[in-house]
Amino acid sequence: MSPNQNKAFSSVLARLRKEQGFSSAHQFFKAVGGSKGLGLAFVSYWDMERGKKLPRNWRLKSIMAAMGIELNSPKAQELIRAYFKALSGSDELVQALASPVPAAADLPSRELAEAAVQQAVAQRRVQLTTEQWRVCARDLETYICQYFLFNTAGRVTVRELADATGFKPAAVKKAVKALAAAGLAELSGDKVQGLFANKLVELLPATPATASIKAALRAHAMKWHAGSKRVDGRRIIVRMSKANLARYREHLLKGVNLASIYSNSEEGLKDSAIYSMDAGIYQMIPRD
Repeated sequence: MSPNQNKAFSSVLARLRKEQGFSSAHQFFKAVGGSKGLGLAFVSYWDMERGKKLPRNWRLKSIMAAMGIELNSPKAQELIRAYFKALSGSDELVQALASPVPAAADLPSRELAEAAVQQAVAQRRVQLTTEQWRVCARDLETYICQYFLFNTAGRVTVRELADATGFKPAAVKKAVKALAAAGLAELSGDKVQGLFANKLVELLPATPATASIKAALRAHAMKWHAGSKRVDGRRIIVRMSKANLARYREHLLKGVNLASIYSNSEEGLKDSAIYSMDAGIYQMIPRD
């Protein structure tokens, strides 16, 4: 393998890492729990981005999972193609298995619209560190306050935040102090401002180091949803192959992400509400 072949892989890896909201290799490493979460030392990962080495194939899968890249997604396919091209020194064999991605100009109008949405969403993505997520998961009050602040531009008073969430002002003040200390908000007197309004905060990657944090976040989400007003919903039960399910999941993910295009944190508190778009797929039969 020549350095140039490794560079082709490393450039794709670094670009996808940035598109997933990690501004630097070190920030990505820290955000997923360091060597404990990623399973390798920082210098080993850094060598991959610098084109000095290639990961083992099983390691590549865990890196994509830590970045939040679905295995069947176009991003994963692009990275895997670059990986096998670097291994073989040619993309001839890869091309025999899969047709190249068509140029944007040749895409149907529906796919062009989806590509535009994905590009707009990518520009707004941001990743929090593991420690910042740990603060968000500390209790229900902090969890809900951070989502309010993530979706609200400008400053609000502690009283306004308490009225909106239904929590006591003392609990809200304690929560926003913790968020401010973690670099997620700015607190000045009785007014607080979130630092990630108009950004799309990516979910915490699933790694061994983040398992307990994700469990706490899920528990808070279930409590929050239990008392929420259901605005809309639809259910359909169908039989499909695993291949078709993978294709459908891609479309579903794009549809859910489309909600961020309609988001406007500048809306007044009385003229808007915060909604949770919760899409789920359940295997009904057989009951594995």
